[in-house]
Amino acid sequence: MLRGTVLVLPGRTECIEKYYETIAGLLTRGFAVAVFDWRGQGLSDRELEDSHKGHVWDFAEYHRDLDCFLDSFVMTAPELPRPYFILAHSMGAHIAVRYLHDRPEPFSRAVLCSPMVYINTAPLPHVVARAIAAAGTALGFAESYVPGGKPYDPSRNAFEGNPLTHDAVRFAREADLFRGNPDLAISAPTLGWIDAAYRSMKMAGQAHFCTAIKTPALIIYGSEETISSPRRQARLAEMLGAGSSMCIDGARHEILQETDEIRAHFWEAFDRFIV
Repeated sequence: MLRGTVLVLPGRTECIEKYYETIAGLLTRGFAVAVFDWRGQGLSDRELEDSHKGHVWDFAEYHRDLDCFLDSFVMTAPELPRPYFILAHSMGAHIAVRYLHDRPEPFSRAVLCSPMVYINTAPLPHVVARAIAAAGTALGFAESYVPGGKPYDPSRNAFEGNPLTHDAVRFAREADLFRGNPDLAISAPTLGWIDAAYRSMKMAGQAHFCTAIKTPALIIYGSEETISSPRRQARLAEMLGAGSSMCIDGARHEILQETDEIRAHFWEAFDRFIV
């Protein structure tokens, strides 16, 4: 008998295919799994002619995606039984926080990996990057790449010094995935996406917003996180009405794509939390 259904919510640039190993881990634990591609990612429709641009006008668009997926697919499928759980990464974890605030009823618990609470814009200071995104959007350049942004090219992704994972095989696997099906690829975000992300993070990062969330949530992040901010991720867990956190020593941003040792720590925490 199934233990329930886990909704997997990927991060920015990610696609369903990247999560096959995570899905297998959930299936072996007795869960049904539901996962989809956010708008503008994977094989979902693209709004802009350049399919490599990551773009939305407002993060409420992602909220509507999840509404549609939940209402039209998950809740109508007898093979996806309750209780429902969330397993989300990065951007998906941020969207999950917003969703649990606005529509908590369907979900029993949520595991949020490396939630997007901050965007590392180095070498540009955070305040400068945010000002550029806001000004560019206001001036009609919302659909333009962020400074330095280009279409996806797997040859530019060097494993050495990457901020995502210590696992060379899993790192290479993503590039191979996009080489095998270029339609899955997405590259840098637009100024509009960045502006929307800042506005969304500001809203979801307020104490009164977080304390209103009563769904038990476990935030898992890595000590070597540089895409977001470990300090702010821990602070998010403190602010959540029913939140707790765990820092995995040595883990980078993509915990679910990390080494076997790091992933084992993740699954131990997941199994203790999802009971």
